[in-house]
Amino acid sequence: MKSSSPATNNGGSSRISFFAFLAFLGIAIVMTWPLPVDLSRNVPGDLGDSLLNMWILGWGAEQVPRLLIGQISATDFWNANIFHPEPLGLSFSEHLFGQVLQILPVYHLTGNLILCYNLLFLSSFALSGLAMYLLVRDLLGEGPGFSRPAFVAGLIFAFVPFRLAQLAHIQSLSSQWMPFALYGFRRFIVSGRVKPLAWGSAALLMQNWSCGYYLMFFAPFVPLFVAHQMVSLGRHRALWIWGAFAAAGLAVAAGTYPFLALYLEAQRVHGFERSVGEVIRYSADVYSYFTAPEALRVWGGLMQAFPKPEGELFFGIVPILLVAVALIASITARLTQTVAPRRTPGPESSMSRLTPSSVFKPHRVVLLVVGSVIAVQLAGLVGVLLTGGFVTTVAGIPIRATDATRIVSGIAIASAILLALSPAARTRTGAACRSPLTLAVLLTILAMWLSLGPVPQSHGRTLQGLGLYRVLYDHVPGFEGLRVPARYAMVAAVFLSIAAGYGAAAARRTSVWIAICAAVLIETAFAPMPLNQTWGDGGVQPPARVEPASDAPVVYQHLAGMPNATVITEFPFGDPAWEIRYVYYATVHWKRLVNGYSGGFPQPYKVRVALLQRVAENPEAAWQALRDTGTTHMIVHEAAFPPGGADVVKKWLTDHAAVEIARFGTDVLYTSANAY
Repeated sequence: MKSSSPATNNGGSSRISFFAFLAFLGIAIVMTWPLPVDLSRNVPGDLGDSLLNMWILGWGAEQVPRLLIGQISATDFWNANIFHPEPLGLSFSEHLFGQVLQILPVYHLTGNLILCYNLLFLSSFALSGLAMYLLVRDLLGEGPGFSRPAFVAGLIFAFVPFRLAQLAHIQSLSSQWMPFALYGFRRFIVSGRVKPLAWGSAALLMQNWSCGYYLMFFAPFVPLFVAHQMVSLGRHRALWIWGAFAAAGLAVAAGTYPFLALYLEAQRVHGFERSVGEVIRYSADVYSYFTAPEALRVWGGLMQAFPKPEGELFFGIVPILLVAVALIASITARLTQTVAPRRTPGPESSMSRLTPSSVFKPHRVVLLVVGSVIAVQLAGLVGVLLTGGFVTTVAGIPIRATDATRIVSGIAIASAILLALSPAARTRTGAACRSPLTLAVLLTILAMWLSLGPVPQSHGRTLQGLGLYRVLYDHVPGFEGLRVPARYAMVAAVFLSIAAGYGAAAARRTSVWIAICAAVLIETAFAPMPLNQTWGDGGVQPPARVEPASDAPVVYQHLAGMPNATVITEFPFGDPAWEIRYVYYATVHWKRLVNGYSGGFPQPYKVRVALLQRVAENPEAAWQALRDTGTTHMIVHEAAFPPGGADVVKKWLTDHAAVEIARFGTDVLYTSANAY
C-alpha cells in the first residue's frame, strides 16, 4: 500500500484531531448540562470562589491591554481594587494571566464575565481531552489516523473525577497545557523541527500563567519526561537538542519570572506564609484516592473512604484497571521475551548454545529468594500505606512494618542484588525503563506521593518517613506559600491517563473499545451539574444568582458613573458570603473597594473586620478604622442584615456625619463628610 504524502498525512491528522476535539466538547456539554442552556447567566457549582475568579478575569481583561502597551506598570497591575488601601491586592490569589489572554476578545465584545468564565470552563474539558489524545497517540506511534487508545486516554484525563471537586477553581481545571507541552517537546525530539519546541514552550508558559500550583508542581516532571524521551529514542547524544531545550527553558523562565518575583515581593510585604499545620490540613490522605466527589452519580455515595478538605481524589476504577492491563501485558511480554546469551569469540561449542536459564541455573535459588523478598516487602509497603503501620504474627514469627522508608530501602537493596545476579533481569529492566509506560506509572506514583504533603497520612494516621513534600516546603522558595499539596493529583492524572492509554491499546475489537469509553463516561458522570449554589457559612444568605454587568444591581451601576477617586466600603463588612459578592460586582464600577475576598487576607483587613462587624461596641475606633481607609462612600445592604442589624450601622454612620445620598431598593448609599 502506498503511503500518503506528509502534507496529506498532516491534513488528515489535523482533521481527525479537530473531530476528536468536537467529540470531547460535545461530551463536556452533556456532562455539564444544564449549564449550556444559558452560558451568560449560569455559574457552575457554587457562588463562591468562582465569583472571585471572575473578578480576577475581569481585572486582568481590563488591565492587561494597558500593561502590554506600557500604560501601567507591573506594580499597578498587582495593585488591584480590592482590600484598599493595602498594596498588591491581586497577589492573595491566582493572577489567571493565561486565562485572561484566552477571554480577551470575548470580554471586550460582550463585557459578560459569566459568559467568559463558562467558555473557559467548558474549553478546559475539551482541550484537556484533545491534548491527552495527541500525546498518547504520538507515544503509541499510531500515525495520523484516529487512535482509539488515545481517545480513551483523553476521556480519562478530560473527565477525571478530581475535576468535579474543583468546579469553582478554574485555575485547577486549566490543566490542558501540561499534556500539550509534553506533546510539543516529544515531537521536537522525534522530528528535530523547532516549531513543536516553540509550541511546547508556549504551552508550558501558558500553564505557568494559568495556575500557580501547576507552575510549582509540574515543573520537575517536565525535565524528567524530556530526559527519558531523549534516552529512550536514542537522541541523548544530540547536543544541539539539549541546547535547544536549554534555550527554551530560559525563555519560559523569563516569561514566568515577573509573576514569581511579584508573588515573592507580596510575601515579603504582607508576611504571607502558609503554616505547616494549614498545609497538612489541605494535603491528600492515602484514602483520599478512595474518596470520590459526592456529586459523582455512580461512585459519589459509595467511595467515601475518608472525606476531608481537598481530599476527593478518586481517579475511577476503569483507569486503574487499564493501567493494570498495560502492566500485566508489558511484564508478560518481558518475561516471555528470549534473551540472547552473551557470545564469546571462538568456535561454536555446546556452551555457546546454552539458553540463559541453563547458564545461570546455579543462581535460580538465590534469584527466587531475592524475588520473594521483594514481593513480601512490596506487600508490606502496601500494608503500611493502607494501615499506617502494623505488627502481626505469621506462623509464630513476629512481623513488624511501621516505617515505609525502611521498606522502600529494602526493596531497593533487594532489587539491586537481583540486577547484579541476573543479566536477563538487567536486560529486561533496561527495556522496561525505556518504555513510556514505565515512566508514566513511576511519575504517577511520585505525584501521588507528593500530594500527601509534608506529613503523609493514611486514614488520619501518620506515615513515618515519607515526607518528601516537606523537603520542597523547607528548601524551595514559593512552596511555603502554597496551601494545597492535594492538587498534585492533577499532575498524577496526566501520567495515569498516559498509562491507561497503553492499557486501552490492548482492546482490539470495536465493541470492547466502545464498552471502555462507555464505562469511563458512566463512572465519571455528574450531570445534571449543580448550578448557582448559594455559598456562605451562616447569617443572611445572599440571592441565589449573580447577574452580568448589564443587569447588575442599580447601586453598582450608579457607582460606575462616579469619579475614579471614589473609595467604597460596603456593609455588612467581613461576611465572606457577601464580601465575595462585593468583589464580583466591583467589576461593574471598578472603584477602589475596602472590602475583599481572596485565598488570603492582609492583616489590616482582618483588624478592620473585627471593628466594623461590631460598630456599636467601639464606635469611635470603628469610625477611625473606616476613615483610615480613605472611604468616600458607604453602601448599607439592608437585606443582608438580620432584623435590626442595618439600623445599628446606619445610626453609627449618621452619628459620624455620614449623609444618605441615594436609595436603590434595600441598598442605601452614604457619603462621608470628608468625601473627595
